[in-house]
Amino acid sequence: MHFMKINTLMKHIFLGLSLVFLTSIAVSCKKDDDGKKTRETEPVEMKWISDEYGRQLILHGLNTSSSAKGAPDRMPWISEADVEREATQLGFNFVRLLIFWDFVEPEKGVFSSQYLDEVQKRVEWYTSRGMYVMLDMHQDIYSLAFGGDGAPEWAIESDGASWEIDMDGPWWLKNISPAVINSWTNFWGYSDYKYLQDHYIQMWKFVAERFKSNPRVIGYDLMNEPWGGDLMKTFVTGDFESKQLSAFYARLIPEMRTVDNEKYLFFEPAPAPVTFGMPSRLKAMKDLTNSDRLVYAPHVYPLGTHEGKPYGGNDKKNVVDWHRERKKEVVKHGGVPLLCGEFGLSPGVKDFDVYLKEITGIFDENQWHWAYWSNDDGGWSPLRYDGTETAIAQYLVRTYPKATAGKISKFSFNWDTKEFNMEYVSNPSIAKPTEIFIPKRHYVNGFNIDIVSDSQYDYSYNETTQVASIKASSKGTVAVHITAK
Repeated sequence: MHFMKINTLMKHIFLGLSLVFLTSIAVSCKKDDDGKKTRETEPVEMKWISDEYGRQLILHGLNTSSSAKGAPDRMPWISEADVEREATQLGFNFVRLLIFWDFVEPEKGVFSSQYLDEVQKRVEWYTSRGMYVMLDMHQDIYSLAFGGDGAPEWAIESDGASWEIDMDGPWWLKNISPAVINSWTNFWGYSDYKYLQDHYIQMWKFVAERFKSNPRVIGYDLMNEPWGGDLMKTFVTGDFESKQLSAFYARLIPEMRTVDNEKYLFFEPAPAPVTFGMPSRLKAMKDLTNSDRLVYAPHVYPLGTHEGKPYGGNDKKNVVDWHRERKKEVVKHGGVPLLCGEFGLSPGVKDFDVYLKEITGIFDENQWHWAYWSNDDGGWSPLRYDGTETAIAQYLVRTYPKATAGKISKFSFNWDTKEFNMEYVSNPSIAKPTEIFIPKRHYVNGFNIDIVSDSQYDYSYNETTQVASIKASSKGTVAVHITAK
């Protein structure tokens, strides 16, 4: 199929997508109203991510990294020293580490242990420092062959369509290439191209077999930003999420459990329109083997700030909408934890700091986890290759409870005042203490910490790791209040 030059066509596409968005909003709102009574009358107990000791985790970290997408060996740019900096100076306890189908299974049915050897080396840089790793099977625009990353060339079923399009605009608009649309349509059309999903599942099982014995590999992100291909099914009818993507997860999750029953499985909705604040149409996810080990992993990118526009107006509404819809969806999926696998923007965007304060405040309020996009040199990143920080870093480095020996009731951090508040119910049967990261950069003259506990407790602060430890002797409420001196 010939795809004509589209400077003029682009206008029609944008108008068409706008109409699709408006239609999807109307359909979603109606469905939401229809289900409102059910959600309000059936309270769901919220679950959390725990470590190997039983402590409740709050995961903060970076994506590592965009540079790996086109690297000849699919490895990120980082060295072990960069991981040390993330763990100590920045206080992160988590990484979303990108891996790729085309290097796990470069030939049909041939899996690469050599590639996973290199992945494992990087994994151990993190896990040896007590950090947690989520392996993210990353893709953009289906495959490197289309200028993206993800699927190997043997897994492209494009019906002979051209993927090259002459256009100006955001990189993600390459998803409208006929070859990309056809490839995704055929991937999700399981009955006609069954081998594609079957190989994807076997590929994931090969990865899980390698990493299942490392308790600090917290889990697997089953597919980055699964794109529907068909715009009508994605934006209007919702059939992509409600039928095709839901069916894909229903096939993949049980197969993953035949290899690894303990890791968390992170599942994502369609990237658009969910990242802009619209509802997801995924069916309620189920894991019949281990229902406590599913995590919802949507991304958030207000449309304007993503393209470099000032934060405000519609983007603020996007964030409000995103917050509201994600709260509903974690309930729909059975009270699962939520990890925002990607959020970010350029420090050149007006009021970028306001956005970062608002979105991280939302994460804290809901005890949600996050991975910032990404740790590549400069740009959106909090870091540069020379070891210096960009303006982003100061808003990501926060006082937060890395691991809690008990159940968190609430916590919050005010970036402007540097005040931190936390309340939790301690569990003395957990051998390890509660650990709170208190970054010295925010408390240049020191900090005051006030601990009110129903029982006796031990307290210490490690100047090197910047971590406060609290070990309560019996079950009860513990309140922690930290202020700058």
